[in-house]
Amino acid sequence: MKSNNVITSLIVFVVISMSLIFGYNEVFAHCDGMDGPVVKPAQKALDTGDVNLVLIWVQKKDESEIKKAFQRALAVRKLSPEAKELADMYFFETLVRVHRAGEGAPYTGLKPAGRDLGPAIPAADKALESSSVDPLLKLLTDTMQGGIQERLKNAVAKKNFNKDDVEAGREYVKAYVEFVHYVEGLYEASKNPAHGHFQDPEGTGTHKEEHKETKGGETIEFKIPESLKVEHEKLHAELVKATEAGGKIGDAAKAVAKILHPHFVKEEEYALPPLVLLSLLAEGKVTSEMGNVLAMTDRLKMELSQMLGEHKAIV
Repeated sequence: MKSNNVITSLIVFVVISMSLIFGYNEVFAHCDGMDGPVVKPAQKALDTGDVNLVLIWVQKKDESEIKKAFQRALAVRKLSPEAKELADMYFFETLVRVHRAGEGAPYTGLKPAGRDLGPAIPAADKALESSSVDPLLKLLTDTMQGGIQERLKNAVAKKNFNKDDVEAGREYVKAYVEFVHYVEGLYEASKNPAHGHFQDPEGTGTHKEEHKETKGGETIEFKIPESLKVEHEKLHAELVKATEAGGKIGDAAKAVAKILHPHFVKEEEYALPPLVLLSLLAEGKVTSEMGNVLAMTDRLKMELSQMLGEHKAIV
């Protein structure tokens, strides 16, 4: 029994510590892949018509948005094989974008299947699938021990420097600081909860219902302006209705849908959310967290000419 308790404690310690060893961004990156844990259940949800399979990946406040996107996708994917592919991608993009917003992470588009995610993420997934922790535990403990030993060896090698050699002394101090901070980071990570989805910064045990950036007294929520969101919903509803009309109207509506759905995805991902900053900028307010919008604006610059062409094609 004592041995099991030691192993359990060690697992908790090293798993949390991997957020420092491998970097937290790698964990975030896992959910935006076509073969990731969000898209897989989304595929099954669309095939079975059961939206509950994906609601667990978003916050409660976002359920209505996901349900609407789900119904849109179901309506459009029946039109043709091409429409099905576009509708599925529209839903995948929407779901992952909303999920990552709940994490407090930026969304930069879906990533292809088969990416190199490093050793930790596949090992964690395999542990869940097999209910066996041994390979994962070995990977994590080997990595942690290697990191400690490497930094300790470097510091020890530089410890006995000549007191008259200031540069050598500084090299020792650098090695010492790296070693101590590494150990301290592992220890602190083992004492505190690992950051997870839908974080609760207040430590109240409840999830925050909104994703906002708060710094320097300003609160920014990067989201599509409500008026534009309502307009998109109305346009989509009219288009779905038109596709069911049959004849020339139905054919034309299906042709529009092929262009409109992926265009809407782009607008909602990175073209429209930056508009939330306009009122603040008009008041002369500039804060550091506004920099989070640059990933979206950079992507918009790259694809602007294509999106303008899509506007003409839709008309």
